[in-house]
Amino acid sequence: MPKYEQYKDKNNKRKWMFSGYVATDPITGKKVVTKRKGFDTKKEAVATFDQLKARVLKGSKKRRSITFNELYNDWLEQHRKGVKPSTVATNRRFIENHVLPKFGKLKLDQITVSYCQKCVNEWHGKFRQYNYMRRAAAQVMSYGVSMELMDSNPMKKTILPRKKEDNKEPNFYNKEELKNFMDFVKTLDNYKYYAFFRLLAITGMRKSEALALYKSDLNIFNKTLTIGKTLAIDEFGTILLQEPKTKSSYRTISLDDETIRVLKHWFAIQKEDYLKLGYNTTKGKQLMFSNLSNDLFYPQVVNDWLDWIYDKAEKKGIELKRISPHGFRHTACSLMFESGATINEVQKRLGHKDVKTTMNIYSHVTPKQAENTSDKLAKYLAF
Repeated sequence: MPKYEQYKDKNNKRKWMFSGYVATDPITGKKVVTKRKGFDTKKEAVATFDQLKARVLKGSKKRRSITFNELYNDWLEQHRKGVKPSTVATNRRFIENHVLPKFGKLKLDQITVSYCQKCVNEWHGKFRQYNYMRRAAAQVMSYGVSMELMDSNPMKKTILPRKKEDNKEPNFYNKEELKNFMDFVKTLDNYKYYAFFRLLAITGMRKSEALALYKSDLNIFNKTLTIGKTLAIDEFGTILLQEPKTKSSYRTISLDDETIRVLKHWFAIQKEDYLKLGYNTTKGKQLMFSNLSNDLFYPQVVNDWLDWIYDKAEKKGIELKRISPHGFRHTACSLMFESGATINEVQKRLGHKDVKTTMNIYSHVTPKQAENTSDKLAKYLAF
């Protein structure tokens, strides 16, 4: 509570003043303490104090003219408290590499819808992930609106340009292409690669889920594999295990006898090789796939493994279609549909939250399926 007092000014006239604690700045967390003099009545002093308190709580004019970069720093501190470390790392990458160069030095009241649209259009012309940049910038501005530092969110008012057509080769293997790939990998002097990519192709797991597996996640008796964690990198570059994206990503799936046999053979090789390095791989939380320090791999390592395999094939004159690690997830989905699996079965095995995700992401049809569509329809109609 402020203290209101009467005093005499230099002309010996009676005036009012107030002093003391006003409020705590919601942005900085600092307590505002002040002293004001020169009021003719106590009523004027009280009214001025109330106005001052309101300005502090809503953000002073000085705070309203902060730069986007200053707002981003405040937002980042709050953002860290509400999302996973890997999400913070991803958003920092988009904002600091693409958004701050465009907005960082601008005062918040200088950011207009037309300028935001210009930036979105430029990102669209240069990057496939232009929508993520727009979304990340909008997140920061939404925080500014919530803190009453911005009257509205100009980035949310922009028009998203049409998605670019993707002319790349399909990022998945058909049955024959997958067999050719696996047959070649089996000839290489690295059984870990064979076990890993077979596991991806059979299960449709994400590479970060496979690299996070413990040997104990495999139940040989029940022929099941439990997927309940994922590999991630935080904003400081530290590798860690964290919870999956959604509750549906927690799943226990069945494994075929051959895949179990392959994994058991790999575990035997792992045990022998790592014993030479001084590591005991029979401990409780032993990773299925670990680095030479028997610790977590960086997720990027899977891309390096694939490049190594494709380079080996090229040197030997063997033609293999190049796909990304995520392409094995596409492959599993396509071949599951081709083998007769239902949408719900594919959804649950891949760990999608709902059927829409399964169908939106994997709406493509393998050539073999397309060829058979007419025959299937004719047989069903029977005329």
